[in-house]
Amino acid sequence: MPFTTLGWPEKTRDQEVFYPTTLLITAYEILFFWVARMIMFGCHFMRDHHQDLKLKQASGWADKKDDSVPFRQVYIHALVRDAERQKMSKTKGNVLDPLDIIQRFGTDATRFTLAAMAAPGTDIAFSESRTGGYRNFANKIWNAARFMFMNVERIEPTVMENIEASKKVAEVSAAIGRQGPRLEDRWIFSRFNRVTKNVNEALSAYRFHEAANQIYDFFWGEFCDWYIELIKPRLAERADEDTARLACVNLVSLFEGALRLLHPVMPFITEEIWQAMYEGRPPLKSIALAEYPHADERQLDRAAETEMAILQDLIVSVRNLRAELKIESKLKVPIQVYAREPEIRALIGRNQGAVERLANVETISLTNGPLVDTLGARHTARFDFLVIYEKKINLATERERLRKELEKIDKEIANGKRQLSNEQFLAKAPAHVVDGIRKRTQDLEMQQGETSRQLKALG
Repeated sequence: MPFTTLGWPEKTRDQEVFYPTTLLITAYEILFFWVARMIMFGCHFMRDHHQDLKLKQASGWADKKDDSVPFRQVYIHALVRDAERQKMSKTKGNVLDPLDIIQRFGTDATRFTLAAMAAPGTDIAFSESRTGGYRNFANKIWNAARFMFMNVERIEPTVMENIEASKKVAEVSAAIGRQGPRLEDRWIFSRFNRVTKNVNEALSAYRFHEAANQIYDFFWGEFCDWYIELIKPRLAERADEDTARLACVNLVSLFEGALRLLHPVMPFITEEIWQAMYEGRPPLKSIALAEYPHADERQLDRAAETEMAILQDLIVSVRNLRAELKIESKLKVPIQVYAREPEIRALIGRNQGAVERLANVETISLTNGPLVDTLGARHTARFDFLVIYEKKINLATERERLRKELEKIDKEIANGKRQLSNEQFLAKAPAHVVDGIRKRTQDLEMQQGETSRQLKALG
């Protein structure tokens, strides 16, 4: 009982300061045997207790009248189970040694796995494949840091000193940068501050999985995959000096802020890179002592986020169509785009170079009319587009290829249906295996229909 460690049954100063405690962390299987009994004993033996009013106000609990409870909040964490959601036991042979997992995947990846899967009300089905994916995330961060250091050394070696000076003047904990008129800068700073706001809200509500996944999506999906790719031409050796310097400052500022945002979940790689950013002479002994980022509402820009989402939709749609048409990755092809709204047409025109580079197209032609009746065109809510690509094929060879592919699909479908009709197999096989075969069979049937249509179209 917490009160027994603070001098009870005597009234002591320690009780006024430390009772009730703020948070109890526990699992659900001992709620009645431990948590409920602690509450009952506390309410009984400490019913006349009053916490120091100033400390109570400083802790944010001034509105709480009852100080007899042993803790203000209870966080019920998940149990870690195996990938099949079975409780680990030596007799089942499904026990995972955390030291072995750490040795294979790294401490940061292991921590991130547990945080990202810690959804309230569910146990963690620990998956080594997920941990391997988060190890790849750590590698992505490391590679992005190498890209940053390479450009900082060439363009702006004193960038960190300037950023620290700007932080002190502005008195903010978010990323400090000079956004400028470019869409990608306004977008990434808005996204960083919006994600920062969401992460702080998630952490305050103990939704650690939401915080971890938001950081993951921002760092990999938006910062690395989009922003870094967008600013590469501005960091090139032949780029304008002022343009390169601005891009460099924004890149470093965002990276430093993202490291502080990620640090509670992946402390080791963030500490290593943060120390390297200051060349071993950081303003604080550790990144753990640096202020955690808070959103700067002034940098939120909903218009920039909307415009970038439209460009991303166009780029991803073109990439998907290229993959569908099996166009070689090195081959650049022209596209036609019809935008239904003049604002979107102007947006594509202003960012034509970025779209051409990231979608790997030769040129973009903005048409005046819709492409509804154009063979091969694709349509979205905001625009129509057409990839102009002709590939000469040998009809006999293509027919033979499709026949062989169809035979292979038919054979795999038959095998899947045979397994699904086998009662003994269904009774013994794990549920996820059966579900996997059923889903695979459904996917193959769709693929079978598409392949048959292609073969029929060739005559």
